[in-house]
Amino acid sequence: MKDRFIEQRLKLAGGKENICHVQHDMGKTTLTLHDYTRMDLSVPTTPDLDTDISITNGEYCMKFRDEEAYIYNTLLGMGVEQPNRNSLQETTIRGKKTFSVLYFISDVFRPLMPVLVGAAILKIILGLITFINSLSSEDASLVSSQTWMIWSSIGNSAFYLLPILVAISTAYRLKSNLYVAAAIGGLMLYPQMTTVFSSGEDIHFMGVPLVSQAPFFSAALWMIVAISAASWLQKRVERISPGALKGILAPALTLMVIAPMMLLVLGPVGTWVDEHLSGVIESLLNDAPVVLIMLLGASMSLLMIMGLHYWLFPILINEIMTNGFTIVLPAMLVAFVAQAGAALAAGLRSEQPEFRKLAFWASGTALFGVTEPAMFAVNMRRKASFYAAMLGGAVGGLYFGLLSVKTLVIGGSGSLFDIPFYIEEGTFNMLHTCIGVCIAFVASGALAYWMAGRTANRKSV
Repeated sequence: MKDRFIEQRLKLAGGKENICHVQHDMGKTTLTLHDYTRMDLSVPTTPDLDTDISITNGEYCMKFRDEEAYIYNTLLGMGVEQPNRNSLQETTIRGKKTFSVLYFISDVFRPLMPVLVGAAILKIILGLITFINSLSSEDASLVSSQTWMIWSSIGNSAFYLLPILVAISTAYRLKSNLYVAAAIGGLMLYPQMTTVFSSGEDIHFMGVPLVSQAPFFSAALWMIVAISAASWLQKRVERISPGALKGILAPALTLMVIAPMMLLVLGPVGTWVDEHLSGVIESLLNDAPVVLIMLLGASMSLLMIMGLHYWLFPILINEIMTNGFTIVLPAMLVAFVAQAGAALAAGLRSEQPEFRKLAFWASGTALFGVTEPAMFAVNMRRKASFYAAMLGGAVGGLYFGLLSVKTLVIGGSGSLFDIPFYIEEGTFNMLHTCIGVCIAFVASGALAYWMAGRTANRKSV
């Protein structure tokens, strides 16, 4: 079906040779044509073609919806030229160019969605089997077998390799060397690096202290920033490289500069976070737990993007060992459910079948602990959905904080499968958990649906 759409657009444009530039911007792909007289206007203008033809600054342009950037990437692969400008997301508002960080991050994650959703479905199936097995009195040898371990590894492999996948996707988006990006993305997965970071010893690189949180350096935001810098450096070094060193000097310098620079910049940042974030959280936990849970419910998505959520786990473990329960982990559950609600609303609001399908699947995976598709590919693509998810998480977190909702076991996934961990004899903890989850889901979904409607109305005025 998509190939037919591409053929129709190419025919309407007068063939691939008649396309001067191709650009993807805010869910739309724009083709700039060399000669408008070569356009084939006999192509039927069916609703699914959804193409606008306009004249801008003397140039003839074709603009059409392309939420997944599938057609855009296909045309690039066919050799169609791209404008000589920064590939980062730019939009023109009242004559000013602005950069949308959320939209660019979403663009990076969109090509990864098939593998992430597929892996998420496998993880959900395995989680469902584990959940059913925990409720039955049958032998649990299945979930402890080597076969189960291999199936679990298959489901987790895509998320384990996520830094590499994000690096490759960012490099593809910026038209830089994919293999150099993959090498940078895999730095923290290298065995010697993981051994050093897990040793518990103080780590220093060129005299700069590095925090012993390897996943922090591989967080999505830092990886995208690092590959963006690598792309900038590669293109400029390649431009001035002598002929004998073309294709060699740029990758070498990129690896020698960007990878160390990433450690040297993020090392002090991680050290500062390690010294201050835990203290702030523990202070709020003791003095204002309701405020803490509300803030975590709202900001958990941002913490995950920056890799800061790993600093919560020592606090969770200390809570369990000291009190026998934790009130911090429920904030993760309510934040994930809020992402699911906002993604569902985005799907209901969208007129794009492909985006709607992705949004519905992403909403389901977020409910069961895999929030990347909902957060990165759906909600970040629409600011209204992302902000609604944060507000919904805050509302659910406020309810959890006021009712002192707690979990007795560290499940760690923020999944609906963790609900049994909230059962506490003689209390209504389980009931309040279910109510808080429903509040977060409904609040985020309603806000996303309403805010998306307001945005659409403003654009139509």
